[in-house]
Amino acid sequence: MSGHILIEEPKQAPQDIIFKDTLRRTAWLDDEIVKGAPYFDAAWVIKDMPKGPEVHLHHHDFDEYLGFMGGDGNDHMNLGCEAVVQVGSEVLTLRKTCLIYIPAGTPHGIVSITDITRPVLCYSGGPNTTYSSVAHKAD
Repeated sequence: MSGHILIEEPKQAPQDIIFKDTLRRTAWLDDEIVKGAPYFDAAWVIKDMPKGPEVHLHHHDFDEYLGFMGGDGNDHMNLGCEAVVQVGSEVLTLRKTCLIYIPAGTPHGIVSITDITRPVLCYSGGPNTTYSSVAHKAD
């Protein structure tokens, strides 16, 4: 036995219900799925997610990475959308495939994903075995 585990049906996240016409969960890994596994999740964004009435900033007690990947294999660095992410007090406007490293305790959140011309893979993960976040309160 090799010890590997094949996961073909991702666990659903709360945002999958809220954005049921916008997101397609592709992967989810955590301690609930495989004991001791680090947290990882991925979802295809297939429709615009315009800015809501407020940005829901949150933070984690662990370092996290947040990535966006364009869905065109011939032009993979072109994100095919405009993703706006807030990290701390900085607002990033993303148009290229990228990865953001977010240190533990740093408030962050996706502000919007708009002007989608093709599916965009949004993924995140970290060394923690479970996904947990704390809502950030404005100073």
